[in-house]
Order: sequence, then C-alpha cells, then structure tokens
Amino acid sequence: MSSTDLAFLVSQYRAVEILDALTDHPLTFHDLHIEAHASRRPLAATLRMLAAHGLVRRTHPGSWDQHRPGRYELTPHGHALADRLSVLDVWVDLYEHHL
Repeated sequence: MSSTDLAFLVSQYRAVEILDALTDHPLTFHDLHIEAHASRRPLAATLRMLAAHGLVRRTHPGSWDQHRPGRYELTPHGHALADRLSVLDVWVDLYEHHL
C-alpha cells in the first residue's frame, strides 16, 4: 500500500480506532461502536470502506445494507496494516508528507 493510500485510509472517520479495536479479536457492531467511540452511521460507512480495501470482513453472510448479527474481523491484509501503523516512523512519514 502506498503512503498516499495509507494517508487516505487513516484520515477516514475512526478508521485507525476500528483497526486497533479489531487487532486482538472479532467484535460485534455494537462492541465496535463502543470501543472505537464511533457514531453508528459513520461507523458503518467506515467499515464498508475498510472492507472495500480488503482490510475488514464480516463473519456473517449477507448484504452490507442490512444489519445482521455477527462479528467484524481484520483480514490478513488488515492485520498487516495494523502492525505497520504501530511503527512510529510510519506516522512521522505520514505527517511530514501527507497530513
């Protein structure tokens, strides 16, 4: 992922908080709402964006337009990105060049 793409992702509403919350284990939408301190509608939009980038998936089938019971989890790519974001130099580069 390019640094420009990374800058876009981390600038999205609560994206970093969502990635961080999902690092250890899958969570329900309600749990994400609480752990990421996110409003429901923007949380849903950010989850869709992260899923479109292959970073998050749902453990239950069905349309993203319908709220169904289940959990959200990081994909292997999402885990790799969360690990990358734990490095201070990555944030320094983002702030110096993109944010």
